[in-house]
Amino acid sequence: MIIVIADDITGAAEIAGAALRYKLNTMLTIGYADVPQSTQVWVIATDTRSVSRADAVNTVNGIIGRLDKKDNILFKKTDSVLRGHVAAELNAMLKGMRYSKALLIPQNPSRRRIIRDGIYYINGEPVDKTQFRHDPEFPITTSEVRNILGVEVNVQALNTDRSCSVDGICVADASSIEDIKTQLHRAGAECLYAGGVDFFSALLEREYPDVVVEKNAKCKINPEKYSIIVCGSTQSKDISDSWFVRLSGTRISVMPDDVFAGKPACCWFESLCRLYGEHNSLAIAIGPKEDGGPECAVRLRHIMSDAVKMLVEAQCPDTMIIEGGATAYSIISSLCWNDFKLKCEYAPGIVGMVHGRTEVVLKPGSYPWGDVL
Repeated sequence: MIIVIADDITGAAEIAGAALRYKLNTMLTIGYADVPQSTQVWVIATDTRSVSRADAVNTVNGIIGRLDKKDNILFKKTDSVLRGHVAAELNAMLKGMRYSKALLIPQNPSRRRIIRDGIYYINGEPVDKTQFRHDPEFPITTSEVRNILGVEVNVQALNTDRSCSVDGICVADASSIEDIKTQLHRAGAECLYAGGVDFFSALLEREYPDVVVEKNAKCKINPEKYSIIVCGSTQSKDISDSWFVRLSGTRISVMPDDVFAGKPACCWFESLCRLYGEHNSLAIAIGPKEDGGPECAVRLRHIMSDAVKMLVEAQCPDTMIIEGGATAYSIISSLCWNDFKLKCEYAPGIVGMVHGRTEVVLKPGSYPWGDVL
């Protein structure tokens, strides 16, 4: 079995989507759970990116303390641009699972995210010159991966002509999928694998070389009778002209400015209940507002999860579409939905999974919707 520990739920879903392309029996759970022995890929979603470093390490230690390293391959899914407590979580896994080194390849060349000479680039720009500089919880102010991860860790940026030769965390230069495959080929058995979906896909290709991979064409999400859409970021794009919204007659409600500023949300919640009851399909959004920092981000997640829980209790939707990993985790945790059957990958990173009667579609906040919505 391949066991993946992800630091947010949209990253977990993205990994599960990659496994679906290989037609593998894949389970996604919130935290540790008992899974069938027939499971080939088990993805464990956590929310360690949204908690303190100490809590993140405790969460990881709690999971790995119950895992069996024997006959299993472990993969630590990290944020593709290294937000979160990446080094602390990896060091906990190195110690707890008795690996000597971790090969970390977070970048996804398929999305023009590369590391060259230890510098992280997105679409040719240093990462600290992109939108990630303004991330409310983990603003990226340097493009050097050593500095992003933290000076207290032993990090070695690798050139593609040599393999990891020191213990600890090794970050691999890779500007293409072939570079990633080269780094994986040169990694020893004592390596813990960690990083993004391109690295995980290379691992699947190595482990299942005879599988004909499904190349899913991008498809749209079909509206059912009851739908809830959650745009949980201040940077979310306007969806009012999307195919799904127009076809389903979805009403869009943006969080009022006074609620964003800290006023009680009860009047807004009453409005949401009325709109959902009248139209059966509702999108709720924070809207284009100035980021208020980490504490504000946490408060907004609680407001959005409380709103969705209220709507679900009034009428469980056929389809729930959530943008943003921390928002999705908060919502799903509030609903106590702990395990999911994977349905399909609508597009790379955009995955549909089923709990009970509801299909939950997740999208990382930094990925575009494309033609899916």
